[in-house]
Amino acid sequence: MYKIITHPGSAHKDDFMSASVLLATLGSAVIERREATAADIADPNTFVIDVGMVYEPAQHNFDHHQDSTLPCAFHLVMKHLGYHEAAEIVFGWYGHMSMMDVRGPYKTAEQLGVDTSILFAASSPIDGYILSCFSRLNQISDQDSLYGLMQDFGKDMIAMIDQKMTRLELLKRETLVLPVRQFKAIFSRIDENPKLSMELYLNHLNDPQVVMSITPSVRGAGWELLRLKDNFMVDFRTIASEEEIRFVHGNGFVAKTRSLIPVDDVVALAAQAISSAA
Repeated sequence: MYKIITHPGSAHKDDFMSASVLLATLGSAVIERREATAADIADPNTFVIDVGMVYEPAQHNFDHHQDSTLPCAFHLVMKHLGYHEAAEIVFGWYGHMSMMDVRGPYKTAEQLGVDTSILFAASSPIDGYILSCFSRLNQISDQDSLYGLMQDFGKDMIAMIDQKMTRLELLKRETLVLPVRQFKAIFSRIDENPKLSMELYLNHLNDPQVVMSITPSVRGAGWELLRLKDNFMVDFRTIASEEEIRFVHGNGFVAKTRSLIPVDDVVALAAQAISSAA
């Protein structure tokens, strides 16, 4: 059986998440929260994470504290597993999570352009509780309830990466970018979880002229027209009285049609919702 060694004392996202993705990929392992020994570091069946002062992925040693140029242990483990580059695309929190661990909240807040108090205010009590539970245990095996949660969490992260990257490639192939008056809309016919990876596709386009998406609605048989980045030039309340429109939100950020009308017709409706002001 594999063994995962990480540091004792206070737990952090770095060691918890590293152990979680390893549990998801190794199949079976025991976690021991203690200082690593020379024997641990020399044993390739022992994964030493966030402790041990050694980064040697071939021997499954993933510490970063001895080298200020290294990212957090979670990034090192994800690189080893082959998910690092995709995780950088899929998870908006991924890069800043490493900075928070390696350089602390003040440098992270500076990078984000926010006051440090905002980071502290945004801290999740759920995170705190789970990490506290992890901190109280010296050893975790498949007999412990936390083991199952960690393994499922790791599996979910990996599955999300695979799912979102697969959808992103599909969006690149099939999504249309259509002119709508002075702006653009993205148009997709994918009806299964239509919003999946849409934010990744928008990041890929990196086009400020794209102000709305048109996708199949998940609540009803028609199209959903959605304002992007709360662009003030788009207000779907202006088309609320159109016969084909069955719903417009009171704030004007979304509208739904009664059916999947032809693309030219739904684009024409979308155009009416865009202000002509410069």
